[in-house]
Amino acid sequence: MAKNGSNDHVKPLVDWSEVPGISEYFADEDRLAALFYTLDYYKDGYVSVDELERYLTRKGMLTDRSEIEAIIARGDIRKDGKLDYQEFMLFMLEHERNLWEHFVELDHDGSGQISYSELKMYCENNDIDIPSDVLEDHMKRLDKDGNLQISWDEFREFNQFKSRYDFADTATLFGSAYVDGIIDQIPESHKNNASSGHLKKILCGGLAGVVSRTCTAPLDRLKVLLQVQGQQRVVGNRQNMGAIQMLRAMWREGIFTMWKGNLVNCMKIFPENAVRLYIFELLNETQIVTKNPLWHIHGDKLSKFSNGAFTGIFVQTFMYPVEIIKTRIMTFPSKLGNMGVFQASKRIWNETGNPRFNGIPIFNFYKGFTPAIIGVMPFAALELGCSKLGTEWYKEHFQTKVPGFYPLLGIGTASSFVAMGATYPFRLITCQMQAYTGPEKDRLGPRAHAAKILKTEGYKGFYRGFLANSSKAVPSSGIAWATFNMTQQYWDRWSTKTYS
Repeated sequence: MAKNGSNDHVKPLVDWSEVPGISEYFADEDRLAALFYTLDYYKDGYVSVDELERYLTRKGMLTDRSEIEAIIARGDIRKDGKLDYQEFMLFMLEHERNLWEHFVELDHDGSGQISYSELKMYCENNDIDIPSDVLEDHMKRLDKDGNLQISWDEFREFNQFKSRYDFADTATLFGSAYVDGIIDQIPESHKNNASSGHLKKILCGGLAGVVSRTCTAPLDRLKVLLQVQGQQRVVGNRQNMGAIQMLRAMWREGIFTMWKGNLVNCMKIFPENAVRLYIFELLNETQIVTKNPLWHIHGDKLSKFSNGAFTGIFVQTFMYPVEIIKTRIMTFPSKLGNMGVFQASKRIWNETGNPRFNGIPIFNFYKGFTPAIIGVMPFAALELGCSKLGTEWYKEHFQTKVPGFYPLLGIGTASSFVAMGATYPFRLITCQMQAYTGPEKDRLGPRAHAAKILKTEGYKGFYRGFLANSSKAVPSSGIAWATFNMTQQYWDRWSTKTYS
């Protein structure tokens, strides 16, 4: 067997002429041998996960580490976590044979080139609905010489370390592995990576929300108290206190009152953050908001912001009742005792309803909803859109699959700060409307609230509590975004080790 840098006298490992149905395929073992020595960065006669990841990163092929580990596991006959020369050659020869079979299947006229019309016909014959522009766009990714034909070399090179193409999944066209080639030796419990991916995003999103809110719970309560203190006295003996004075008043009440309302906060944030991040990722993958029969949104950046706005509307609508319950609990005066979730819900339900909705109690849980929904659209668009675009830019610029905790922390916090600065006046008005417990006839609408703030405090009144709010949001959003991405990475590593 050849060692470290020499591929002379390499004996063919497989006689493909004896394999029925693919006599046209000729294995280029010299090319694969040269590839092995290129991958063997440490020149120890093996290809490890780290070496393969390094190669793919330098080539700009941003692949999940879990997929790389699965590739190594697929050819790792000795089960030592790496591939020696013989294991690598046997694995790659088998993999390229599978690719060749699929190439021949797509090359309907046997010309040795896959044309756009052949791809389109393949999709139609298999009842696969793919928009023409999407199919054409993905085809151009493979067509390196620009002749609108995909040669065997282009097909093989692009898919060197991936499985065959999954035309049935428009979100993973061209180049994403699916359970057919490389991954098909992993047990059945690991094959359903689609449903596993959904569960991963939901649980990691919920966990990220709980971790970030628990770490910043004292600042969250400080923010709410500063926002509503102009309407009612909720802590201490003074009104219009600054952030430092408010913190001292909270401290005098007891250290654990800093986390007052955190349980309901976590009850709210787990499903909210899970659904929010899951829907946002799903919309980016499926593009059902940006590309549908009613409208078409062009441009990757604009589509990210649009998906963020739609995600914000959806989540705000379903989670708003929990938000108003949380606000009531956190603003309940400590000298009167503590208010639980059930007590707060009952109190809101029994309040006089809005005459516009015939006093129906359920609408009491949507007080202040109008400015909230107006504010959440640009906020979610900016926060989620900037976080996603910033993360993708970092990956591309530094050629890495996972930016790391601190870069993600910076991206998430910066995105949240920009979004908050643009939408804070809406959030302030919403919070004041949620906290109001007086007679319904005296309730002010959003415009009346805005006029009152402008008259009594001027324009700076719209940013009352902004310092405390942003101080909380900077670590909170950053921790959530970093935790969401890092826990997904740990999930992938754990699942690969479990099933490999």
